[in-house]
Amino acid sequence: KIMKKISLALAAVVLLGSCVSKKKYVELQQAHGETKSQLTKTAVEKEELEAKFAKIEARVADYNSKINALTEDNDAKLISADGAVISNNVKAKMRETLKNVSPEQLMGAKTLKDSMNLALSHNLKKSIGTNSLNEDDDIAIDIDDTVVMISISDKLLF
Repeated sequence: KIMKKISLALAAVVLLGSCVSKKKYVELQQAHGETKSQLTKTAVEKEELEAKFAKIEARVADYNSKINALTEDNDAKLISADGAVISNNVKAKMRETLKNVSPEQLMGAKTLKDSMNLALSHNLKKSIGTNSLNEDDDIAIDIDDTVVMISISDKLLF
């Protein structure tokens, strides 16, 4: 009886343990191997693409720095207009100054030289208070439209 139970249990284990046929098992192993090789291939391709992307990003950053440097150099270059030589940076600062000048005075400026003189006159008036201009006997500054007259007494010169 015990022998019968052991052999019946052994037969059940063998039958239940091998639910998948050998053919099906080999197919699944082969599919698993193909999937692993495909995963490895994809990982290698990903690393190659990331390396290429990093190189491209470095080139873009290099080109952007070159563009910025050239833009700065271009802004600092002198331009000749209306017989006046001025850089783009100075021209931008002059425009900022001219925003503070009255529109009536701006209407009188016809050329770039006139605008430069007007900006200079405005800055001089702003930096040197109008009250102190006429009080000093040694230095006299007279600003008339775009002409600045500075008179210095002889005792300061010698």
